[in-house]
Amino acid sequence: VMKHTLCISALVLVGATHALALNINKQLERRNFIQTSTAATIASTLLGANHPANADPMNALIPVGSGALRQPPYVVQSEGRKEPVLTTKLGMSRIGSNSLSPIQQKPFSAQDVFYPSFLFGSWEVESTLVQKLYPFGPDFVPSKSLIEGSPRNRNEQVGSSTKCQAYYFSMTADGSKVDLSLGLEKNKIIADRRFNSISMSQAYQQLTPIEEVGWDYKADPTRLSLRFSAAPLADDMRPLGQRRGEVYLTARQTELAENGSFCAAERSRSVIVGPGTVTAMDQETITEFQPRSDGSVYAISRVAVYLTPNPNSREGVLWQQVNGKAVAFFDYTWEMKPLLETTEAGGSKISVASPEGKVQYAM
Repeated sequence: VMKHTLCISALVLVGATHALALNINKQLERRNFIQTSTAATIASTLLGANHPANADPMNALIPVGSGALRQPPYVVQSEGRKEPVLTTKLGMSRIGSNSLSPIQQKPFSAQDVFYPSFLFGSWEVESTLVQKLYPFGPDFVPSKSLIEGSPRNRNEQVGSSTKCQAYYFSMTADGSKVDLSLGLEKNKIIADRRFNSISMSQAYQQLTPIEEVGWDYKADPTRLSLRFSAAPLADDMRPLGQRRGEVYLTARQTELAENGSFCAAERSRSVIVGPGTVTAMDQETITEFQPRSDGSVYAISRVAVYLTPNPNSREGVLWQQVNGKAVAFFDYTWEMKPLLETTEAGGSKISVASPEGKVQYAM
């Protein structure tokens, strides 16, 4: 089991706009992509592997604009993996199924994911990849890096674990105290997408990590603007140039079960723009959080990857073949432990820093 012991943040389900249409004469490729695990995952920003794109040998013999032959599902599992025990209807329908169409936004629903009180605070999260599943076979997967690794990192293998930190704060807190007894709707606890995006990028040691995140959770929580650090040299020793990204969180659903479990699913589209390239990816992150009596949380999370419906590319043809359904699933388990602040009296209390730098305490 490979472990990255960097202290990092939560994930953010990255979404983004239909920017492939913006690329008229430039080469479209899936060289670098983000997945911001959304509010539905550990708070979420999943980052894809940032590697120079080479021709995908799996598709070398398939003419541009043509489709692919469906194959039996291709599965890679960790040794001794057991089927997850899901307790919410949303979790059973999205994590327990291997045939998914993109989740849809319900009318008049919230523009962000509001979490229950047991997730308020700062967390250390150990995420373990337990399964990779390609329901139509590997030829329908848009990037070779998703076969070799995962959306988080090209080198992430089944069984590998990564430790990070996740922040959940109240967007309605009046001062530093948060009364958790007020409930989900009044406290409006959300994931700190700015902190989580940068932290997760660092945790997975991206070649071009995120340096800045523009995110206004009050005015428009559904959009993030990303700026990456300078890229390394390409194989021909030329600089790859600066990259930037736009992430659009386009749909979400949540469920709070009677037993206290909470599930959230969020769909996103991310667009990464670099010198001469535009990269787009559609994803969905579904996470079911199961609180324990000792204050820790066990979570089951899935990242679903979709093709983009660009009619002028081979990917658009494949999208039609699968009727827009997900072509890859990456299943994780999380062990979440609260990071408590020590008081002067020697006790401990739940706290978290807001994006403005103000520390919030649980009452």
